Amino acid sequence: MASTALAAGVIPDGGTVTTATTGANGRITVGIANPIGGVSTNTYREFNVPRAGVDLDNNAARARTILNQVTSTNPSLLEGPLSVLGQRANVVIANPNGISVNGMTVSNVGHLAITTGQVEPEDFTLDNGRLQRNLTIRTSQGTIDVGPEGLSGALLSLELVARQIRIGGKVENLYSDPTARIRAVAGISEAEIDTSLSPMDNDPRQEHPWIKYSAPAVNPGQGIALDITGAGSLSSGRIELMVTDQGAGVRHAGAAYATAGDFLVSGTGDLQLASGRIEAKQDVLIGSGGLAGAGSISAGRHLQIDSDRVNLTGSTLAAGTGTAGDLVIGASGQVHSQPVRLTDTTLSASGGIGLFDAGAGIALTGARANAGGNLLIKGPTLTTAAGANRTSLTAAGTVAITAGDATLAASDVDGVSGTSVNAANLTLQDSRLQSSGAAVAIDATGRYAQTDSDVLAAGDVRLHAGTVAIDSGARQSTLIARGGGVLVQADGDVTNSGGLIQGQTRILGESLSAGAVTVRAGGSVLNMSMPDYLGILFGAADDVVVRAGGDVVNRYARMLSNGYLDVEARGDVVNAITKTDGVNSGTPSVANASGTRWLVLKKRSSSFDVDYGESDRPGQTAYLLSDKGTTLVGRNVLNTGGEIYANNGPIKIRAIETFRTEGITTGSAHYSRSCLIVCRTSASSTTAVTGGLLSAGGDIDITAGKMAANVGGRVLALGNLKVDAPITTASGVTGYSAIARDRGFKAFFGDTWARLYAMDVGGSWMAAGHTRISGDTVTDGGSFDGDVAIAGASTVSRTRQRDPVTIENHLGLTSWFWR
Repeated sequence: MASTALAAGVIPDGGTVTTATTGANGRITVGIANPIGGVSTNTYREFNVPRAGVDLDNNAARARTILNQVTSTNPSLLEGPLSVLGQRANVVIANPNGISVNGMTVSNVGHLAITTGQVEPEDFTLDNGRLQRNLTIRTSQGTIDVGPEGLSGALLSLELVARQIRIGGKVENLYSDPTARIRAVAGISEAEIDTSLSPMDNDPRQEHPWIKYSAPAVNPGQGIALDITGAGSLSSGRIELMVTDQGAGVRHAGAAYATAGDFLVSGTGDLQLASGRIEAKQDVLIGSGGLAGAGSISAGRHLQIDSDRVNLTGSTLAAGTGTAGDLVIGASGQVHSQPVRLTDTTLSASGGIGLFDAGAGIALTGARANAGGNLLIKGPTLTTAAGANRTSLTAAGTVAITAGDATLAASDVDGVSGTSVNAANLTLQDSRLQSSGAAVAIDATGRYAQTDSDVLAAGDVRLHAGTVAIDSGARQSTLIARGGGVLVQADGDVTNSGGLIQGQTRILGESLSAGAVTVRAGGSVLNMSMPDYLGILFGAADDVVVRAGGDVVNRYARMLSNGYLDVEARGDVVNAITKTDGVNSGTPSVANASGTRWLVLKKRSSSFDVDYGESDRPGQTAYLLSDKGTTLVGRNVLNTGGEIYANNGPIKIRAIETFRTEGITTGSAHYSRSCLIVCRTSASSTTAVTGGLLSAGGDIDITAGKMAANVGGRVLALGNLKVDAPITTASGVTGYSAIARDRGFKAFFGDTWARLYAMDVGGSWMAAGHTRISGDTVTDGGSFDGDVAIAGASTVSRTRQRDPVTIENHLGLTSWFWR
């Protein structure tokens, strides 16, 4: 026979009219006290739920809320079934000494609160005169420890409230409704239970919650207040984790599933994802002080992380797994105390992805973000780098980056519907910034630096910066608009070192875009090649237009247009190659020597040498080339070793001061003769003249304010040639050719013969049509060929020559310098 005296696990303390009886099977039936204001208050020396179970008999009392509070120093162990007999009720189990749960199942209970707090009644009279007794829970101590066999039941809500909570098993709310909740509140807290709420009322609108937590005072905390171990898990329609102590955190190594609703975390400490998993059918909101670790978070709809500190490594964040949803870290204007760091972490969303910071900045290392909508990043600084993989930022919509300083290294960015970057300073290093379906827009108010990187657009590319520097080191950098135009604007200088800037057609509706490639600089424009990579501006199906407030320099590089090439500078326009000086800076030298052999015979030797030096970049030439016409306008227009073409159109030169085209001489020549009994002579030459060429399929029209000079160059028009300058010069440069003969009658006796010839090269003006010179001309080894009319005076200081270099007479030595 069961009796109160034999009751095991539940011992009332006599403070309330509560009884406990144990049946033959070991199951305990608790006769609860009559309710006051709908609350049955029951106090115990011990309250445990053994394996056989405990029934709270509510048949007679018909209480809405059953309070079970331990008043001794004994902790509670809940490891069997807990049921309410009769009318369903809300249940509170309170024990400040600590509560262990390991296998408890709950039935016929609406709301269940398990707490280590002190519970006090709060009585008040309603407007209708009826008494209502609410319960206030003040928690400042104790631990709730859920063991491997866990806790389960079909509940409207489950509240776990303690100073510290450990989840080492499965905690499961079987009621599948978005409002069915598991809430764990760790730390010092205060809460009030509204006992008027029916155990059948799940309050779907959350207008009248069963338990309401008041804002806690600032309580110091440390370490982990809520620990979900690797064996622990939470499963409910909605899950909330709250840590109230300042700085105390949550360690989550297990799993949490909000099966029908939301998952929420709040507190000032860190949520440590120690390989833990968080999933919600609807939203996930992380409002902890910090979020760190290597776990996974998945939201059926939205994922919002408002933590002050975010530092994730090897984590996976997903939003919109069930319906369209966004993933957002931070908020516009939110100041993080530390940089938002994502290392080898994957972010995905069926909707948009947003990364926001207004404090310490954003750092992405090997991170991968993929948005079905738009991807937005906004912060004072943004840095990306490679981790286990390259950083990847992609969106089916647009990618928009706004930062004070942005450094994208080892990164791939693609906004299919458009990509934009707005920054004070932007650095691209070994990265690809593209829009595979639309346009790319870059605005850097300060410095734009692109090294070993690509900017690619299916449509247009717009780039504006204070200064622009494109460099190619390990590979060639590119700036390419496949289906539109490239517009580069700089308040200062534009420097392209070995990069390819290519456009298809001008940008529609953009007045500043004048061609497939348009470069506008307030300072100078430098387009140069690197030893391994050519610097190229290329208009595939439209013009190339360059405007500069300073100089435009094309050094060993190419400006190419299948339309027109139009270059205008307030400074100089320079198309040039460079060379290293030879011995004596290219000045010829003669050496003579003589001596006596065998007492009576004299040996005489003489030599002639000239060394012009070598090109700094053999095989690289500076080209300005168009198909339809080339126009160059500047203070001085200088073509030094370069080549200027208009294949099927005219060339137009406008120089405020001087136009000069010059062939660059390189190589060396040697001539020597020595005589004893017979004479031996040798000659060799590798001299060459590079560049200085203007060639037009149509007319060439040159205007220069002071002088038009041709020094070793060639000007050739298949149409007419017109030069309007006060003085036009035609000057050849000295080249050398060698002839050697080591056969014949004299050679039979040991004599050899060779000859070195010096000749004028270049300095020619020529047109298939007529040539008209408006001013004076000076010819110095050059020429004006064809139908030539010179309006001014014509002076010939030296005609074009070809003469042998001589260093001897018939008796011996003579010293002779040609020219």
